[in-house]
Amino acid sequence: MIAKILTKKNATYAAYAVGGLFVAKKIFDYFKSTSKQTLKDVETEVVRLEKAGMQPSRSLGQWKLVADSIYNSMKFSYVSDNKSNIEEQLKMVKNDLDLALLVKAYGLRQHYTFAIPDGNRTTLIGQIATGELSNSRLKSINDNYSQKGITYRF
Repeated sequence: MIAKILTKKNATYAAYAVGGLFVAKKIFDYFKSTSKQTLKDVETEVVRLEKAGMQPSRSLGQWKLVADSIYNSMKFSYVSDNKSNIEEQLKMVKNDLDLALLVKAYGLRQHYTFAIPDGNRTTLIGQIATGELSNSRLKSINDNYSQKGITYRF
């Protein structure tokens, strides 16, 4: 009798565990596909803006250096983030094409908390949206973008 109860109990726990893993995998897959879709959308936007005659203020290679600086400034959350550098680098953007190229240059990158991978790799916009910067810093960036005629807001 006790063996049957333990077996049923174990089977129930196993079913919950498998169900939980299935749900978690679906959620991770959704966020992964969302990030990849964001990059596809950015690529489409780059082409559209270039066709419209917009010129970037820096080359894609230069935006990769800016993206690296931003990533290194927020890579190890809670310990050594350099929030002022992140804000400074984001304010280097001069137009919509610049922002699209910066997001493209950033690509998908892994974020860490206390040197432990924190979720899936994400885009620059995805990382900033997770609360990387305070509301006052985001307001400052958005005001800067507004003054420059940049349409995107964090």
